[in-house]
Amino acid sequence: MARLCGFLDADDGTVEDGVLQSYRLGTGRGAGAVECARGRLYHAVELDDEDRILRFELLAPTEWNFHARGPLVRSLQGSVLAGGQQGLDAVRALVGSFDPCVGFSLSFREIGHA
Repeated sequence: MARLCGFLDADDGTVEDGVLQSYRLGTGRGAGAVECARGRLYHAVELDDEDRILRFELLAPTEWNFHARGPLVRSLQGSVLAGGQQGLDAVRALVGSFDPCVGFSLSFREIGHA
């Protein structure tokens, strides 16, 4: 906890230890990333000349993990899954490994015979 509090007080523009990173992106602009239980949480902020927030964006681990180009989809693409309960259980386990709190529905359909 003391190390994390020290990061908040750091004023050198970049803190990098694998848990927390900050980046100066120019005058009044910066970004930060912190390692969380389900992946990295990113923030970006842009301030005006009076240090008021003009723009703020964040990317949460769940948004990226379940994005169409994210790791869950990439892990499932091209997979050959057994039908029935075994296939359902395999996909549920994979989804749960990325985020056990995300609700989803799942069904299989036969593609046809070659």
